[in-house]
Formats: sequence, C-alpha cells, structure tokens
Amino acid sequence: SELKAFNRGFSRKRSSKMSLSGGPPLTFENLKNTALTSTTIVVNTAIWFYLWNFNVNIEKFGYQYEKVVQGKELWRFFSASYAHVHPLHLVFNMASLWNASIMEVYLGHMIYAKYTFILVVLSMATVTVFYYVMIRYFERPHYRHLYSLGYSCVVFGWMMIQCEYFGGHMSYFGLVIPARLSPFLALIITSIIVPRASFIGHLSGIIIGELISRGVFDWFIDYLFLVCVALTGGAALWTFFRRANIMNGIGSPSAVSAQPISYTRDTRRGGSYFYSGVSRDSSGDIETRPGEIKIVNGVLVRSPDL
Repeated sequence: SELKAFNRGFSRKRSSKMSLSGGPPLTFENLKNTALTSTTIVVNTAIWFYLWNFNVNIEKFGYQYEKVVQGKELWRFFSASYAHVHPLHLVFNMASLWNASIMEVYLGHMIYAKYTFILVVLSMATVTVFYYVMIRYFERPHYRHLYSLGYSCVVFGWMMIQCEYFGGHMSYFGLVIPARLSPFLALIITSIIVPRASFIGHLSGIIIGELISRGVFDWFIDYLFLVCVALTGGAALWTFFRRANIMNGIGSPSAVSAQPISYTRDTRRGGSYFYSGVSRDSSGDIETRPGEIKIVNGVLVRSPDL
C-alpha cells in the first residue's frame, strides 16, 4: 500500500511502538506523498530567511494579545504561526512536523489541510482565551504585551493527533510511555529546558489536537472548510490592509490598538522610567516583552537596539 511504501517503520496497528526520533526517509516518493507537509516546511524556512535577512522586528509580525484583541489584527494568527526568529527553533519545529508527516498519507491531503487550518486558527484562539483569563482573573496584565511566534502550536497538535490515531507506546529519549502521554511529557521537558517557552501556546495546540482526534470536527466537511478558508483569509487581509492604511494616515486611528506603556521607577537608571517589551532576539513561541522606552530629559526615547 501507499502508506506501507511511505515508511516501513510505521505500523497502523494500535499495538505498534512508535518513536519520536526520525521521520520517513527524504525520498522523492515521500516528498510527493507529503506535498502539504513539504510545502509547509519550505514556506516556514523561506519566511525565516526573509525575517533574518532583512532583520524584521518581531513587533511587525508576532502575536500579541493587545494587538489582536484591541487592534483586531487577526492576521497575526497566521503571521505568528509561520514565523520563526532563531534557526534552531525553526529546525526543531520542522523536524517534528516531518516526523508527523505520515498523518498526511494516512488521512489524505484534504483532511490534513483541514486539520492544519483548524490547528492554526483555534490554537491561537485558545491562546487568546487563556491570556484573557490570566489578565482578567489572575491579575497578570503583562500578558497583554507578550509576543509569541512559531509553528509549535500546530506541531504539538499533530503530535497529539498522531498519538491518538496510532496508540501503543512511544520511546522518548529511551523512556517508553503510553503514546497519548508523549505530548504532555514533551510539554514539560520543553518548559524545563527552555523556561521562556510558551507553555500556554504548546498546551493550546495539544488541546485542539485532542479535540480533533476525538472527532469533534468530523462535521467540518470540505465545502465548509473552503468557505472558512475564504472568510478567514478575507478577514485577515482586511485587518492587515486596514492597519496599513491607518499607519499611513488613512482611516480612523481609533481602530488601531494604542499599546499602553507601563512605566516603572528604576533608581539604578538614574530615576528614568522604562517598560519592557520584545527585543529583537526574541525566540519563537517564547513569551517576551519588547526592549525599553525611557524618558530622558523629558523626551520619550526608544531603545536603539529595537
């Protein structure tokens, strides 16, 4: 069968033992069978190169609660998901995505595209809900200004789907555990190794992946998928060009989120006021806050490293 030819190391039996280390061989046949996965890897790599080559600041494309909710910049759901800053973050995400590429063969290109669309949109929507809860009920106002980016939400979602579909056990760095627990173990290990990693972002991907594997979106037929892609794409483009027009002085400035600045007294800086935001070297899927803004001799000055 096509699935067997794709990767003999995988088995469709639920009693199979899967490994997170290594994906299918990089052959022309496998690339053809995983056209969407391969295209996604190429697109993510091309975007990373563009951002790196032109030194684009994360504020221009990263996800931020304030900009998405107040500024209604819905296009950031997509720009943040497909953008990476650090090459290692890109490599890890794309390697993990390729390890899960068997799902494209197992499910078919259309279903794979639908599930990817659901993971991108709903995982970011879940992140937004989590941030709202943290801000509203746990008094964590800094979540308004955190920036995050990267394909990890989708990767963790596909990891969860793959584990639910195949079952069995997984060998994770030599530790054999039930497959469905592997994404949670990966989430814990990632949070320990990279303290600034977005726990909420990764968890959101796992949640949506679990809902998909449980059949919650089985009603999402091809026709509805295409309609939703058109509507979502149209809304994203409209909010993007709306922001561009306002930045150019066209339209109502009230439609753009005026990012509030939280000033804090710092005696070590000669009594100047500053706020934290996202620095240029912020990592993807890593919650960070930008640079600094200081008041020097009564003038608002932005940190030059931004």
